[in-house]
Amino acid sequence: MQETRQRILEIIEERGEVTVQELSEALGLTSVTIRHHLEVLKRSGYVTSPQVRRSSKPGRPRYVYTLSPHAKDLFPSNYNGLADSLLSVLETHLPREERLRLLESAGKAMAEAVVGDLPQDDDARIQAVLEYMEQLGFIARVEKMGEKRYKLIISHCPYRRVSQAHPDTCYVDEVMLTVLTGGTLNRTGNTRASRNQHCTYEIIIKT
Repeated sequence: MQETRQRILEIIEERGEVTVQELSEALGLTSVTIRHHLEVLKRSGYVTSPQVRRSSKPGRPRYVYTLSPHAKDLFPSNYNGLADSLLSVLETHLPREERLRLLESAGKAMAEAVVGDLPQDDDARIQAVLEYMEQLGFIARVEKMGEKRYKLIISHCPYRRVSQAHPDTCYVDEVMLTVLTGGTLNRTGNTRASRNQHCTYEIIIKT
């Protein structure tokens, strides 16, 4: 990314919200230049449209810019490291049966966020589940195999690195998908989603 725009994003991340004037002073650039960069960042989906902040004191309202959720992905994170550490602690201190109960609760919680809004029609429901999976970072597709039978192929899993060291992590997804589809889920094959491997499941919708 262009250096000035990267710095603008860093300043907004540090402060939470900023005005054109504040960015102008921080970077030593004219307001016209700052507005140009903000417009490019807005078109790219990294910053929001300016929002009004009114003060109780007399004067003009402030127009502030904030980061969009999409911009958060541009900053370093260590979610995999955190998840790996937490799962390692669980594996050290809890028997597998208890760990699976915790993972099951996590999968149900992820499903409960949307399950009440899913359509009743089987095909429409499966499509809605796919869309939710995309929001969570999965890349997946479905093939219809027959009446109430589907094949789910996951080519990218957002937990791939963690699941390689902690295979039980996949149980979270399996519980979530079982609840969302309202069917039974059977893994076909033993591979896990990575660059060259897919996770494949057979889904049978209950009547």
